[in-house]
Amino acid sequence: MNIVVSGIHLREFPEMEDYAKKKVSKLNKFHPKIKEIRVRLISQKSHREKTQDYDCQIEVDIPGKNLSVLDTEELMDKAIDKAFERMKRALVKHKEKQITVKHKLGILSKLRNRLPW
Repeated sequence: MNIVVSGIHLREFPEMEDYAKKKVSKLNKFHPKIKEIRVRLISQKSHREKTQDYDCQIEVDIPGKNLSVLDTEELMDKAIDKAFERMKRALVKHKEKQITVKHKLGILSKLRNRLPW
């Protein structure tokens, strides 16, 4: 699994890069066939006030599918955490869809055999 982190307009990029790599490396537990993970950290001025908004975009390459998540928060670590949670749910959902119909029918037949009807 290859992890690529890039940042745009960030002052504290090395700390956020380490945090993002550490956080995103845990995604391998939720889908074992991940080829590459790309993380983009972007800082931009907020439209509401004179503060900063931070974007975190996570893209995951899986054989046959590319998943992408984008989250915006006022703090960079919160944006990374939120994007990580959304990507985790997306990976679990994708993995569950891969369960074949035969597998589901096998489980149902085992349950029918256990029932005392």
